[in-house]
Amino acid sequence: MSRDGHAPRVSVIVPVFNAGRLLARALDSVAAQTYRQHEVVVVDDGSTDARTLALLETAGHTPGVSVHRTGNRGPALARNLAIEHARGTYILPLDADDYLAPTFLEKTVPVLDTEPAVGVVYTWVGLVGEHHGVWRTGGFTVPELLARCTIHVSSLYRRQLWQDVGGYDPRFVESCEDWDLWLGAAGRGWQGRSVPEVLAYYRRSASSRERRARAPETSARLMRSLVAKHRALYDAHLEDALAGMYARLSGAGLMLERIYHHPAMRLLVRLRALLGRPAAR
Repeated sequence: MSRDGHAPRVSVIVPVFNAGRLLARALDSVAAQTYRQHEVVVVDDGSTDARTLALLETAGHTPGVSVHRTGNRGPALARNLAIEHARGTYILPLDADDYLAPTFLEKTVPVLDTEPAVGVVYTWVGLVGEHHGVWRTGGFTVPELLARCTIHVSSLYRRQLWQDVGGYDPRFVESCEDWDLWLGAAGRGWQGRSVPEVLAYYRRSASSRERRARAPETSARLMRSLVAKHRALYDAHLEDALAGMYARLSGAGLMLERIYHHPAMRLLVRLRALLGRPAAR
């Protein structure tokens, strides 16, 4: 049952591995939701940190929250296990170091309730920690998803979508298990809908799994795995996929050029050159 006594319509699933104090903020953000028909399903993915274990112990005694434990196998299997224990018709993944705005569920659940053709609802994302700004998430189409992961992991979707795709693929250990799920869903005809408002917050830190996955050799290996799994989609939309990737690369290059030519950066470059000159004799 949810906290107000009704059967939970939404299951918020939280995989945890040594999240420490950040876990408390994630769980507090779910407790603060204005939409009340939800439960929280936490999977401890083999945590060893004392603070994390203490928080999990407290969470396990909180109404509307269940905690399940497993060995350290990665977020994909942890999320699958959480969904197996979940009772909600709708699923919302929430990483233990991220958090939600209080109205996330209030503004996303009605979309799935009123639009049967929509399988996933996503929002804009606030970037916190070691990155800043707003991620204005993209579209949920096969061509767009072939080029990049256009939406955040904390997106509300129908349980049937997860079942149709076959769940999160545990082969994607370092990252991309959510991208793989979204691409598989779009390839099966599921539609997405955006709520253009910052309602989820995505944290990046020095220890973030995603940050480590951006190492060139790791990201290249993950991309090869994604292409191999979805080869038919890439073959059918090769031009769109390559064009999207090239557009993103070009955009990053233009952004770096704008940063380099900004007056403050040019001044810094000149100062560095002056300070680096040998003193006149």
